Amino acid sequence: MKLWGGRFKEEISDKFFVFSSSIKFDFRLAEYDIIVNRAWAKMLERIDLLSQKELIRITKALDEVQEDLQKKRLRPEESSEDIHSLIEERLFTYAGSVSKKLPVGRSRNELISTEVRLYLRDVVDEFVMKIKNLQRKILAKATENAKIFMPYFTHLQPATPGTVGHFLLSYFWKLERDKKFFKFVKEEANSMPLGSGAVGGTTIPIDTEFLMRELGFSKICENSVDATSERDFIIYFLEACANLQVHLCLISEDFVIFSTPAFDFLELPEAFSTGSSLMPQKKNPDFFELVRGKTAKIIAGLDALLLLLKGIPSGYNRDLQEDKIHLFGIIDEVNSILELFPNVFSEIRFKESNMKKLIEKGEICAQSLAEYLAMKGVPFRCAHEIVGRIIRDNETLKRKMQDLTLDVLKSYSEFFTADVIPLLSPEGILEQLQTPSSPQSLSFEAQLRSAYAAVEE
Repeated sequence: MKLWGGRFKEEISDKFFVFSSSIKFDFRLAEYDIIVNRAWAKMLERIDLLSQKELIRITKALDEVQEDLQKKRLRPEESSEDIHSLIEERLFTYAGSVSKKLPVGRSRNELISTEVRLYLRDVVDEFVMKIKNLQRKILAKATENAKIFMPYFTHLQPATPGTVGHFLLSYFWKLERDKKFFKFVKEEANSMPLGSGAVGGTTIPIDTEFLMRELGFSKICENSVDATSERDFIIYFLEACANLQVHLCLISEDFVIFSTPAFDFLELPEAFSTGSSLMPQKKNPDFFELVRGKTAKIIAGLDALLLLLKGIPSGYNRDLQEDKIHLFGIIDEVNSILELFPNVFSEIRFKESNMKKLIEKGEICAQSLAEYLAMKGVPFRCAHEIVGRIIRDNETLKRKMQDLTLDVLKSYSEFFTADVIPLLSPEGILEQLQTPSSPQSLSFEAQLRSAYAAVEE
């Protein structure tokens, strides 16, 4: 059933019809097409283009189409050009010729934009819920490991001591920003294009205010040319997905590195790992590697949409049909990752003794020693040089920082006194940290409270 064709003498080429059909991927919008049709029918009755009897008949037919969808009797058929054609054809089966009144005053251009917006609103709600679930797992793991020490890194070199709990909260705040990004996307998608026609509106007195309320939109799109062709809300959504995925990729990269024998900071859950077909000893971090790998596809989907949009003129163009291929593919990938990530995360086990060994092995208290001297009145650049000499000599003499005595420290600077000794251990360093974003115990507890409050908003 074509929704056009009156001005054509010849039938469309079969091969071109298959080439141009979008039913294979836009079928997932069937539910939203039914929702919009239901609201549209009610609106037409309000402006006297449908009688009450006709409205009842169409509404009943839409209920039957809905039931077909739920019971999987409605499927993407090759003979349908798109989801609108499929629903309209099924509606005709149940309602007869009265269904032909329904499309008055509207175009598929505005219809598809409306339905994708409705769909994305629901997807965003689901993603936000799943991000919150992951955040809760992070909070539980951070609380569990609040007092376990680990080295923090810059350039993958040991930098300063901290705790596993504070380190894990760094992931929480990245996801919190992702959550805010998705909520912004929902606001941007919550504008209604209906009433825009194909590009320049309609002479039918469409009650757009009623449609807006009925479909739960917060506002009506301001400009008909823009409304039917703009895909900024999809770009924002894909940007939010890419941003989220980069953060999940970072977490995955950390866990891949930390699970290697060179670090051996954590134990991978066997339920989410694989072995080698050749080497019996292997336990591979495949889940995290796959998350890392899928990041390329998600970023590429965003790039593909931007490239699609950069070459089309104002107004609707058929190129825009391709936007959903990238959109739906990315939604499926991100959804599957968010489904699994909390379960994998909760099964990670940190190895306290191995992390402490690396802290003791390195010169991880160097910054605190230099800052100690600065607080005693030594210019910081001079203090930096003094501590640098201590580290150089430690390497030459094969000694560790915690082996240094007060007498040895005084040989480097008379400003070292007995109160420097706590700074040779991670416990002493953490308790003397001064800033609220640091892993100092009271600062961590305050941050944890803020995080628990944020996840429940």
